[in-house]
Amino acid sequence: MSQQVQHGSAQDEMEPAAARPAALGTTTTDPVHCGRPMPVRPLDLTDPDGRANHAAAQAAVDGRRLHACACGFLVETEAPSGRGAPLVGRGDELLFHSFFTRRVLAAAGRVETAEWSFDQQVADASALLGCEDDAARRLWLFEADTESARWELDQAVHALHAELRLAACHGVPFTALAEAAGLDDETVTAAIHHDPVATGAGTTGGRAAAPAHRAAAEAGLGTTLAVAG
Repeated sequence: MSQQVQHGSAQDEMEPAAARPAALGTTTTDPVHCGRPMPVRPLDLTDPDGRANHAAAQAAVDGRRLHACACGFLVETEAPSGRGAPLVGRGDELLFHSFFTRRVLAAAGRVETAEWSFDQQVADASALLGCEDDAARRLWLFEADTESARWELDQAVHALHAELRLAACHGVPFTALAEAAGLDDETVTAAIHHDPVATGAGTTGGRAAAPAHRAAAEAGLGTTLAVAG
């Protein structure tokens, strides 16, 4: 099932046909527009941080592919293998290393924000102590907020790991990935190889690889809730 990304005003986002990056080729499963198959849209070096480049990268992170018609129409499709197609022609990967590294850095920042929110929810557990008025409702609201913060943290970590895999498959050096993500070598290796158990191994620079971080925080949360209850 395909998902339309842009239509009509897409030409405002895309360059004229002559200036667009060369397509990566078409297959018999590609969607059709203007009577022709729509190839996967590659990254464009003339506008490295443009919205179309980030749309293509995000589709790949989500296991999808962004296709482009010469008229400017864009559409996403599911990648048959669950992984997005390569976004850069062979031999040009080095030109986009900074693009992928910046995306990893941004994803790591979102993990930090989600981690801070989760920590705040855990810290707020102390407010339950000594509160006798409507204690059951306070506890229910607190647990709901904590579960929401936990979900946000998990989603942010999963997104960071997906960005690491995308960058790695486009040749970004391991050391650059570890530095941008603020993670130790073991965690980055596990994320690239998509090992959901080992990715809680550890962190550096204060950024989370959520499972291990959550285990410690939730142990303290459980103790506090037990006392409050």
